[in-house]
Amino acid sequence: MTGAQPAVSVIVPCYKVTEYVPEALDSLRAQTFRDFETIVVNDGCPDTANLERALEPYRGEIVYLTQENAGLAGARNTGIRAARAPLVAFLDSDDIWEPNYLEVQTALLAAHPEAGVVYPNAIFFGPGASTWSGRAFQEMLPSSGEPTFENILTGKCSVFVGATARRQTLLDAGLFDASLRSAEDLDLWLRLTRSGVKLLRNRQPLARYRLRVGSLSDDRADLARAAIRVYRKMLDAGVSAGERRLLEKAIEAQEVLIDFRLGRKALYAGDREEALRRLTRAAGSLRNYRLRAAILMLRVCPGLLHRLIHRRYPTEHLFLH
Repeated sequence: MTGAQPAVSVIVPCYKVTEYVPEALDSLRAQTFRDFETIVVNDGCPDTANLERALEPYRGEIVYLTQENAGLAGARNTGIRAARAPLVAFLDSDDIWEPNYLEVQTALLAAHPEAGVVYPNAIFFGPGASTWSGRAFQEMLPSSGEPTFENILTGKCSVFVGATARRQTLLDAGLFDASLRSAEDLDLWLRLTRSGVKLLRNRQPLARYRLRVGSLSDDRADLARAAIRVYRKMLDAGVSAGERRLLEKAIEAQEVLIDFRLGRKALYAGDREEALRRLTRAAGSLRNYRLRAAILMLRVCPGLLHRLIHRRYPTEHLFLH
């Protein structure tokens, strides 16, 4: 590292992911674009001693910051504030970048000065990925149209968190909301697009996203609850009549997803009444013929359905993902 201002500050928050940190940092060592600094934020990691041992081979290549646990939003904010570069890029410490991540992302922002954020595609991997393993983010969460406020809110566009952004754009937006322990990225993308900031989607897979059992992204019902908190926060802050209608519809859609996820969970556990209650409620909005068939079997032959599910999916995690 030198005293000259880098082109990019890469922010790597760390909390309970010590075993994966070397892979993330090795992917930074392999970057074809070299004009960057790496800011590792120890977010009150409970195994700090082990984390610091894992970081020892990289100490000459990183800026190492420590703080009390503040969650992903708080850790990223600490990194953004400490960043020296005009661009910041987010690498979660259990994820990996392809060698050309920074080369491609910085070139896109240079070619599109009107954009404040560019986000790439990513490939899911890891034992927690289940049926998503090897599939692309934009394949499993397809986008339609530009990533505008309305399209993100209605689920037509999903923004991958491993983005590259103009630092000043994030500062002007007030950074991530550190009061949110989940869906903090959704909150930021909505605030940015609502204020007129352009987000640019890059369809090239430049990252590998590790799905882990027990990670924040693993519990999809909890993700839906977190999204609802974001939407209600926006409602409380004051919005136009049109935005209010969109937010209320988005809340209803997430409530349906919660019923669907928890209904499936109850189905796997053999809780027939809970499964029927939640899945029947979800079916009114989802209009899925497989869901309706499952509900019929739950009413007529629940034991057979339970055996069939357990034969095909030996674990609840496989069934839910």
